[in-house]
Amino acid sequence: MTKMRIYPRSSGRSNGFTLIELMVVIALIAIITTMAVPSWQRMIVSNRIRASVNDLTLSIQFARSETLRQNGPVTVCPSSDGVNCTASGYEAGWMVKTGLPAVAATDRILQDTLPKQRLTMVADATTVAAGGLTFLPNGALIGTFPQGVRIAVVDDPATDTTLERYICIARTGRVRVLTQTLYAALPAGECGPP
Repeated sequence: MTKMRIYPRSSGRSNGFTLIELMVVIALIAIITTMAVPSWQRMIVSNRIRASVNDLTLSIQFARSETLRQNGPVTVCPSSDGVNCTASGYEAGWMVKTGLPAVAATDRILQDTLPKQRLTMVADATTVAAGGLTFLPNGALIGTFPQGVRIAVVDDPATDTTLERYICIARTGRVRVLTQTLYAALPAGECGPP
């Protein structure tokens, strides 16, 4: 049988980190954090824009399907109070309602969306003048929109223009979401830039 040797513990140095080691680790954490924060902020802005574009696109598609189902006009319009169509931007909220933009006693609110924070959702002038997007029972838009309807979704304040998205609704009701580059490349008459 072999005997186990027990080595005495050295009492000259204690276990742990030195001050220099801790300072190096803290400096590395600070460097990594300063590199990660801009990417994190960009991701937050990108997600905010994507979520708002998806919400508005789904509301537009819902309105188009409801107009076919109910065989009557359905409107998507900006609404800051959730009851009436207002002249505000879509970032203040919007609603989907039966009927035309002017509120009538027989209109029903089908969907109400809350305001979007730190975004600007700008529709072109013809859409604002019309009071929103109104779909006919055949799925087409009411109004004179020769190039379709354009809604720009931009971070407020605008920090990165590559994150901007454009919702493009053709007269037939087809909805597309475009980046700034694709939007600028569209020819006139195809829901491109004015």
